[in-house]
Amino acid sequence: MTAEIFFTSVTVLYFFTHFFLFFGLKRSMSLKKSKPADYPRVSVIVACRNESENIERCINSLAKTEYPSELMEIILVNDNSTDDTYEKMIIASKGNPVFKIINTNVNQSQNLKGKANALDTAIKICTGDYIVSTDADCEVGPYWVRETVRYFTENTAMVCGFTKIKSEKGIFSKLQNLDWMYLLSLASASSGLNMILSCLGNNLSYSKKAYSEIGGYAGINFSVTEDLALMRKLNSDKRFKVIYPVNKNCIAETFPCRSISELMSQKRRWFRGGTGINALGYLMGFELFSVNILLLTGYLFLDIKIYLLLIVLKTLSELLLISKVLHTFKLQYLYKYYIFFILYFAGYGLFLPLSFLTGKKIKWKGREF
Repeated sequence: MTAEIFFTSVTVLYFFTHFFLFFGLKRSMSLKKSKPADYPRVSVIVACRNESENIERCINSLAKTEYPSELMEIILVNDNSTDDTYEKMIIASKGNPVFKIINTNVNQSQNLKGKANALDTAIKICTGDYIVSTDADCEVGPYWVRETVRYFTENTAMVCGFTKIKSEKGIFSKLQNLDWMYLLSLASASSGLNMILSCLGNNLSYSKKAYSEIGGYAGINFSVTEDLALMRKLNSDKRFKVIYPVNKNCIAETFPCRSISELMSQKRRWFRGGTGINALGYLMGFELFSVNILLLTGYLFLDIKIYLLLIVLKTLSELLLISKVLHTFKLQYLYKYYIFFILYFAGYGLFLPLSFLTGKKIKWKGREF
């Protein structure tokens, strides 16, 4: 098979895969919600480790939550911080009775380590029917809790949410934002097809009943991406369903990585935790790797007209999926950075698997896994 036939075939397959995913995204965008008056009891949980710079912003945003205070508690878990995170948690939440501050339990279980243990510590004492979680470096809107829990039905175990990157000076934060919007669009679309690929722990909600019935984090083999492990466990149980709505009121916002090394540390953690994906994930992985090779090197061995045609088809495939999401979250200004994004995405996407040749250990939040 010549290179021309191979890359043409893969790019056409890439287009039809995105076309297929587009219908899944439409399903996720049209998910029904319960009536606003049906307020369940909710526990918001934030696991915090060495978040001195961010925790006050997070608490201030949570304090503005529009939800009946008698039906909501916000549990802040200090996960063995070595800075003054705990002290700042106390000061920032002082005088607001919905906040509870606890320390993570010491646990000898091989499954309950790091953030998973911090979350499990809070879940064991929480009183909510539903757990709504975010990270200490995130901010959420006033209707985040209310809108998220409206998607729960009797057999809905988990509601996944989108997270955008805060826009800062320079192009780096914009590229990361496009990256997250594209990857989360894939996740939402795959959920709409009942073939969910991934989720993010900084905007994740689940039924306490479902969590308990699968044995919680204690019943799941430890993973550096505990959120993904929990989602897969719930999704594998035929009694439950996992959904991924696209709702502007359910979005969280976080800060971009400040350096290439920080970015690669994050991506390595996601890549390692993402192994064991479903058939759609392996197909997408093969397609992405191939079209990224095409983008960066195809001009060297293909006729330039064919090369440009294939790159246009690749780009249109992605825009077909991401455009509705960017419009929903009012992020259309990111379109002007898209040409730079496809180079950024291809560059780290090809380098990431190779980075494990020098070692498989993951460093995150001052811990090594």
